[in-house]
Amino acid sequence: MTRQYRTARGNQPIVMKKMTSYTFLLLILTITPAYSLDPFNYTVNVKNFNEEIYRQKTSRFRLVSSDQGFSLAENRRQSVTRSMLKDGRKILDIRTGEAGRGTDRPPSGEEYLNDARFLNLASPEISGAASRLGKAKDPVRAVEAFVYRHISTKTLGIPLAAAAQVYRMKSGDCTEHSILSVALLRKLGVPARAIVGMYLADDFLGNKNVFVYHMWAEAYQNGSWRLVDATRPGGAGLNRYIAFAEHNLRAEAPLPYLRAISAIQDLTVEYLGK
Repeated sequence: MTRQYRTARGNQPIVMKKMTSYTFLLLILTITPAYSLDPFNYTVNVKNFNEEIYRQKTSRFRLVSSDQGFSLAENRRQSVTRSMLKDGRKILDIRTGEAGRGTDRPPSGEEYLNDARFLNLASPEISGAASRLGKAKDPVRAVEAFVYRHISTKTLGIPLAAAAQVYRMKSGDCTEHSILSVALLRKLGVPARAIVGMYLADDFLGNKNVFVYHMWAEAYQNGSWRLVDATRPGGAGLNRYIAFAEHNLRAEAPLPYLRAISAIQDLTVEYLGK
């Protein structure tokens, strides 16, 4: 899931003007060497790690950040049980997994059915694939399984690609799996969104039992948002996901995405138990 950003170099001066936090973060992304702000290279060690996490349906974690505005999404799979400031750092205790105590916000209007820059809903690729999946008994799991099989080359470092391109090239990392999943679900009339956050991996590029920056999809069905991760289909291990924010798929790096990148650079995670 490695993502490469282009770096602006040269001797031309940078003119500093009054700017929004979004513009400032974009500036950082363009003038800093790619490896230092590459979110898909980030791993976060887990203090007090226990192998039991991999067998649990529900887990509790403590996240600590120097960003006092740090916050997390809440839904049926993730709830914040305590939030406090201490010594200038934000502390969030969360419960993840099937027994989350939060609630799901239902989609409003056509918000999660509309086309977007990276979805290409009118393209023949997306239309054709959706028509073949339309008769599935469970379209959500059918899309997840199809995308996993269709993206046959699991690779790292592809720039964010639109759904039709992903369909044609059949290669990508978690972002490509998510974009194609959201496109197909929306084409089938299932409200869907992309989520950025972290996933607890038993092994990532030689690092054992670490949280890895990740993107996945969610589909609204039967009154709740279902996690759709086409990189590892089946809906298992829900307690291993920590959601930061939605990615609107209208821009390569929207503000919630940039804030998530910023937060993970200075983040500690501690396992608190079941």
